[in-house]
Amino acid sequence: MQRLGWLFLLFMLLGCDPIVMIPGGRLSGDATAAPSDWGFTDATETFQLETRPADPYSVNIWALTIDDSLYIVAGTGPETTWAQHIENDDRVRLRVEEAIYELRAVRDDSPESRDAFLVAAKAKYDFEPDGDEADQAILFRLEPR
Repeated sequence: MQRLGWLFLLFMLLGCDPIVMIPGGRLSGDATAAPSDWGFTDATETFQLETRPADPYSVNIWALTIDDSLYIVAGTGPETTWAQHIENDDRVRLRVEEAIYELRAVRDDSPESRDAFLVAAKAKYDFEPDGDEADQAILFRLEPR
């Protein structure tokens, strides 16, 4: 019983934000206006994405800038829970460091964007998906609401 108490206390202290690979709920904090240039995020490795506004679901993700726009990718494609949420409702919130932005996630299937994303992922994260991973991935461009 004491372990259950400690576990409850831990969740209370951490709030509803995602923890490593464990999804969370609503991101804490107030939203601010989205920037016109996301280049400042190049120094940030991990971001928090909140989907499903009616019942918030948040995860830690990677994000990349391409031509001043910010992109995220669902690496396992349609099996990714948060990507399924976006397909139903494109409204998302993104935390970058301490700032939260209310955005729309727009699916981008263009070959040019996919190629640019792969180059940017290699440069920022030293990550190169294999052919199957790249083929099933879903790319989203984040835009102001």
